[in-house]
Amino acid sequence: MEIQQSSLSQNSLTVASSTLSVLIAELGEECQNVTALIEQLKSPAITGKQQTDILAQLLAAAIHLNVHCNAKFQGLISAELDKLPDDDEDEKAAERYFWQEDLWVETQRL
Repeated sequence: MEIQQSSLSQNSLTVASSTLSVLIAELGEECQNVTALIEQLKSPAITGKQQTDILAQLLAAAIHLNVHCNAKFQGLISAELDKLPDDDEDEKAAERYFWQEDLWVETQRL
């Protein structure tokens, strides 16, 4: 199955950082790849060899996503958020997350 080119990479994003824009486009492409692999796994006619190949590709994609979404990427997103105008809704949304061990973690709703 051929993966279609991401629409994110074809259109410019509305973020100020060109680095963040490229990283988001790459993230979108990898997520499309993962979605395509998952869809392939749903095929009832999949052979054991195909399943092995797909799972290996899925593992590689998961590792790539883990590396891609590192603290630097999260920091770029945070810096971009800091540049945006403040309003009450943005503050409420930001309060739902906290920094823990190089990750932004959503707090549990009460």
